[in-house]
Amino acid sequence: MPLDRSKLHKGFQTYLTNAEVASGMTYEDFAAILTKSKRTKHGEFRAHLMEKTGLGHGHANAIVAVWLQVNGAAAPAKKAASKAPAKKK
Repeated sequence: MPLDRSKLHKGFQTYLTNAEVASGMTYEDFAAILTKSKRTKHGEFRAHLMEKTGLGHGHANAIVAVWLQVNGAAAPAKKAASKAPAKKK
């Protein structure tokens, strides 16, 4: 399914277009690389994409964020800091 760029935030649209121009690849090329990878975390996907395409951190980060959004994968939930109950005096 092709990416509907009109539904993306303008910043992501710009990052995506600039990444495509810089790398000579399309979003579909990036998506194929990410889909084939066995990574599970955003940072791992980003590092993998940077390694495979030569993109910088910002472009790879934006592409991964879009790809995760399109594929219905949520960003990993942040763990809440566990607070020990207050000691009674």
